[in-house]
Amino acid sequence: MSARVALLLIAGVGPLLSCVPAHEASLRADLRAASESWSTGGAGRELPPIDGRLQEYVTYALAHSPELRASYERWRAATLRVSVARVFPDPMVMYGYYARPVQTRVGPQEHRLSVRQDIPWPVQLSAAADAQALEAVASQRLFEARALQIAAEVAQAWWRLWYLRHALAIQREQLEILGGLSESTHAQVAVDAATLAEVGQIDLTRSRVEDQVAATEEQILAAKAALSAAVGVRPGAELPDELPTRGERSAALPAEELAALQEAVRAHPMLDSFAWRAEAERARARSIDAKRLPSFSLGVDWIITDEAITPTQGSGDDAVVVNVGVRVPLWQGAQAEASRAAEAAAEAALLDGLDAEAVALAALDQSLSAVRDSHRRIRLYEDTLLPQAQSVYESVVGAFAVGRAMVAATLLAERDLLEIAVALERAYADHGQAWAQLERIVGRPVERNEAATAHSPLDRTRAEPGVEGVNDEPQSSGANDE
Repeated sequence: MSARVALLLIAGVGPLLSCVPAHEASLRADLRAASESWSTGGAGRELPPIDGRLQEYVTYALAHSPELRASYERWRAATLRVSVARVFPDPMVMYGYYARPVQTRVGPQEHRLSVRQDIPWPVQLSAAADAQALEAVASQRLFEARALQIAAEVAQAWWRLWYLRHALAIQREQLEILGGLSESTHAQVAVDAATLAEVGQIDLTRSRVEDQVAATEEQILAAKAALSAAVGVRPGAELPDELPTRGERSAALPAEELAALQEAVRAHPMLDSFAWRAEAERARARSIDAKRLPSFSLGVDWIITDEAITPTQGSGDDAVVVNVGVRVPLWQGAQAEASRAAEAAAEAALLDGLDAEAVALAALDQSLSAVRDSHRRIRLYEDTLLPQAQSVYESVVGAFAVGRAMVAATLLAERDLLEIAVALERAYADHGQAWAQLERIVGRPVERNEAATAHSPLDRTRAEPGVEGVNDEPQSSGANDE
């Protein structure tokens, strides 16, 4: 066998025995798709012109969240390690110089050029590559789970700000109504139809509402900061000041059966990552077991020979030696311990997954309860309590205008009406937060069974007291007061 043929044999062993894990191609394709989505999302940190809709905030957060990008980089790092895990050991090239040449019949041997290639047991490389590929899939599922978590966090902060802005609009409207009531009461004092004590009651109520307005304005600043942090906007950047569109809120119940939602929870990316991690540890155990088997090495020695002093047949011919080696695994106990450690890690991952599944299924029940409760409150406030409070308020205001009701009764009716109006907005916000939490737990959008279209309490007709009677004209919703 010539030296060239031997070298080609050694060079061809690696590609013949190497393997590409089944998941690597899909991993790299998914990585490219995620990277392209970030590149098209823009590198700027400023908010684009948006109208305050929740989905626009979520889209921006997914494109700019440093935490999500860090999760992506961990996924990318795990994917790039797959090709490293399946690579053969580097060949060894050695050169030797005969300080004292060995004299042979065909001439003195002066130089030796050697090439060695270690050949691990095939399963050792394939299983190691499989383990790393499975780890990369687990990292991808964690990336997907983190995206769901970020979307839910943005929704929680968005609905908090949504509620506070609507509550502020209602409180400001209450101040306007109290202002009208104060003017009419002052006019009645002038004709001895009301007392200064009643004026004092109204002014006290106005002062309390003004305090509520100031407190709500501060809460809005804090809520905007929380939303900015959830979205990933740098400090100091301004969020849109407009109230989000009315179409964002709805009262709905899940249209899917509980069994379908539970099945979706079990397929959640976070729970799925535990199974992938367990499979990765099992593959790692197979790779370690392969190290307990003998491995081989192939080598070629090229001995350069000078011309013989006495001319003879074959004088100066170089010698080529092809050798085969066997690695004898002596430390069986240590490798066995390493294999059992990998199996234990696989079992731990599965048990962690079972625990996380139980927690997730319990969280599903809790989120469904929150959705149902907020839906019940919306229907109660909107269909029963708010119309009743509106009717009582209009009756009391009408009676007050003609002198048949006291200021205290008017203030009480107004307080009940506006408290219910704020409670309705809070119920809508709670419903939106509960639905966002439900979709985070399920890991996908949940089909809605939409209820009747809801109306804002600010859109209802308001009656303001006056000297001449009841004002029956509809009042502004106050949605643009900010």
